[in-house]
Amino acid sequence: MRRNHRVRVFYGLVAIGLVLSPVANSQDIYVYPSDGQSDEQLAEDRYACHTWAVKESGFDPSLFKGVAPLRTVKVPVPPNEAEGAAAKGAIAGAVAGGIVGSRGHDTAEGVVIGAVLGTLAGSAIEEQGQQEARAKAEAEARQEAEEIAKNKTELALRKSNYQRALTACLEGRGYTVR
Repeated sequence: MRRNHRVRVFYGLVAIGLVLSPVANSQDIYVYPSDGQSDEQLAEDRYACHTWAVKESGFDPSLFKGVAPLRTVKVPVPPNEAEGAAAKGAIAGAVAGGIVGSRGHDTAEGVVIGAVLGTLAGSAIEEQGQQEARAKAEAEARQEAEEIAKNKTELALRKSNYQRALTACLEGRGYTVR
């Protein structure tokens, strides 16, 4: 049970780390009026180029203030469908042992042997069910982390496209951009 909790915490931390990376932070650019443009003209051109770059890239840096908020990803562990198999095995084994033991042997001994064997078989089935539930939870956590990474990559690409579009527009209007 503790291992299962550690797995969920690990993948939750991976997902949070992916979300907290600084991909959405706006990067400063430096614009120099190469043709003697006024501050008013720079402001107009900067706004027009920003609007155009947003349309071209699908990214608006004004929507991303600072670091993305913390996101806790809770991965539920599905129930163990084999839970209780040990107890059921003990009961079934005891009944079977009692029936077999009643045919000429000691019935009590048959019940005890059947209960022990049934418990062992049921415990093995229950453990397998726990392993399957953990594996399913781990797979869901990996899938969630991959989805977050994919979204991060797409956002970084759109941000890069925005910066390229903004730079191209401003340079086209006679500014030097760094």
